[in-house]
Amino acid sequence: MEIISFVDRCIGEGLEWSDGEYGKVDGIFVKDPCRGVHSHFSKDVIEKNDWETLKTQIYQGKDIYHVTRIVGYFSRIENWNKSKLGELKDRQKGIYTL
Repeated sequence: MEIISFVDRCIGEGLEWSDGEYGKVDGIFVKDPCRGVHSHFSKDVIEKNDWETLKTQIYQGKDIYHVTRIVGYFSRIENWNKSKLGELKDRQKGIYTL
């Protein structure tokens, strides 16, 4: 993949990027502020791989959905507002035995 295409895809995914050197290897740093992961890719690695392969390395297995079950149905929580997320966090998890 071309370097400029890689940078464009990073921007499209909401990732932060910058040029830089790591261990005397010139490349691009990528940061995902939502998942708290940082990666460095040499320009050679970027040019030899496709976006899906590189994306897997950026997210480091943290590209998952969180779901919850409320009133009998499942809902993804990624699009919830702050209030709804606060309610979810405040719910008590207890031992319910008879």
